[in-house]
Parts: sequence; structure tokens; C-alpha cells
Amino acid sequence: MATPTAGTLVSTIDVGARIDDITDATGWLGTLADEQGWPDATRFALELSLEEALTNVVSYGFAGTDRQPHIRIECWRLPEGRVALRLIDNGVPFDPTSIAEPVVPDSIEDARIGGHGVQLMRHFLETLDYSREGEENQLTLVANAAG
Repeated sequence: MATPTAGTLVSTIDVGARIDDITDATGWLGTLADEQGWPDATRFALELSLEEALTNVVSYGFAGTDRQPHIRIECWRLPEGRVALRLIDNGVPFDPTSIAEPVVPDSIEDARIGGHGVQLMRHFLETLDYSREGEENQLTLVANAAG
């Protein structure tokens, strides 16, 4: 489901590959949430997941490459009140859905800091789907807007 073909494209935004550019993306998403009347839970799930995914792309997606970064985000309205965000970037191939769930530590002292973003996305989203199309990563985040 890398391409939400059964839906309607609502809006797109191109963002830069700097940490500061993530604010532009979350601001765009907040405006869409207001315009579309998404429930708070849907808005939270998509904002958190978008921020996590973009942080990974910006932080790691272009390291060691000389390619000009391109990041595009699409928002799709899907059947049955669902909403999809598709992140498309030309960074190095990376499938976040292949990351194993972190091991639950025996104690707080044994807990690892970091590495929990994909786990959070899996928890709050209906689906998380990845594909590599040519030279682009495509990550689709789907949340249920019905609440």
C-alpha cells in the first residue's frame, strides 16, 4: 500500500532536509487537521509519526551521499474515514518496518535511550508501510480519522 490509490490526494508539501524543516511539515499537518476536522487522537498519531519519520530521514537519510535531498509529503483521504501520509525521499534505502521491536528491559536501569520511534508509530497508526520505488523511499502512515 505504498501508494494510497483508493484515496483522494488532499495536499502535498516539499520540505528541506534540516531538523528545523520538520516544523514546517508539522505546521502544515496541523493546518490540515484543523481544515479536515480530524479527531485529536488522529492528529496526535499522525503528528508524532510524521515527526519521528522525518527526524530519521533528515538525520540519517542523506549521510554519506552527495545527492541533493528531496523530501515530499502527501496527505490522502482514504475510504472509511482513514487518513494516509506518504513520505517520499531520495535518501539511502531504509525500511523502518523491518526494525524489530525493542526488547523489554528487566529494569529501568537496563532501558536503552532512543530507538523507540518506530515502535511508537506502530502503536498509534493503523498501518505503516514501506516500499522502494526507483531511487525513492516511500513510507505510508495510515491513521483512522473516525477516532
